[in-house]
Parts: sequence; structure tokens; C-alpha cells
Amino acid sequence: MRNLKIKNNDSLSCKGRRSQSGRSMIEMLGVLAIIGVLSVGGIAGYSKAMQKYRINKTIEQITLIAGNVRTFFATQRNYDGLDFNIIKKAKLVPDEMWEDGKDFPQNVWGGMFYISAWGSSGFKISVLTLPLEACIELATYDWGVSSGKYIIFDDSYYTAIPTSLALATELCVDNGDIDLIFDNVSKSTFTDWEYKED
Repeated sequence: MRNLKIKNNDSLSCKGRRSQSGRSMIEMLGVLAIIGVLSVGGIAGYSKAMQKYRINKTIEQITLIAGNVRTFFATQRNYDGLDFNIIKKAKLVPDEMWEDGKDFPQNVWGGMFYISAWGSSGFKISVLTLPLEACIELATYDWGVSSGKYIIFDDSYYTAIPTSLALATELCVDNGDIDLIFDNVSKSTFTDWEYKED
């Protein structure tokens, strides 16, 4: 019988394990950089998604309120008497828009909604404290109404809706509030106003 000599390879295997057990500083910095880039991108994407959600929610709220006002006054064929008491008692504005202790419904940016008669043939929905992007979006949105519907900027200018992107941008830059005028409104309703055309 032969005597076999077995070499002890423990020293080699331990040495190999030691060299692969850790991460280098460069690898860790690379991983941290990737995580940082993904985080910044995620935050920016979330911000953009929230802004779009708020704009869509505001459009939805305006459409709902306008529909409720039209339905409530349908038999009357005018908007005489549209005031704060009617808005609240007839529930023309969804309950979710009324914050505790606030006298007027709130929009998603924390500003107020005002709804009022505009003469006897139209009504106005004012949306206050809007960011620039939201103002432009609301001004250029096709509300599905025919001509004779207007938007007011800063109690100075009015224009037909939907407004062109260029004009909406020009007028929204200095304003955080807009007034949407709905139903049988003519240019003669606006006295001492400047009409802006696209």
C-alpha cells in the first residue's frame, strides 16, 4: 500500500477568500451614486405626477360644479339667485372641497373656489392661487363649450376659451387666479375690459 501525501490547501483557500470578502470604496461610491440618481429621478417624477393629478382633479371639480349649477338652474333658464347660500344648501360643490372652518370650497392647491352669477345669463367659477402650469392648463383646456365662453385674467383681460398656449402663457405669468365664465355670455357683458385675441 502506498502512502499518499495530501497537501494542505487551507492556506491557499483562506487567502483566496480574504481577497474577495469585501467591497472596494470605488464600488460603494458607484452604488451610492446610482441610488442618488434614481432617488432624484423618482422625486422629480413623483412631483410631476402630483402636479398632473392636481390639474386633472381641478378640471374634474370645475366640470362637476358647472354641471351641478346648470342642472339646478335648468328650469329657471338664468342664474339669478346663484349665491353662497344656494351653493351650500343645494350641495352644488362636493363635500370633499369644504374644509373645516373655511367659508368657501378649497381647490387642491389650498386656494379657494368662488361660484357666482355673471349677469343673469351666465355664471363664473373663480379658481384662486394657481401655480403657473395649472393656470396655463386650465386656460388652454377645451371645456367642450361653443363660442361665447370666456376666461378672465386678473380682472383686466378676457379672452375666449380655450385660449392659445402663447396667450395663456403671457396672461398666466403675472396671475395666480382665473375666472371661467360659462353660458350665454356675450362680449357686451364685459365693459371696460381689454379683450385679448389669439
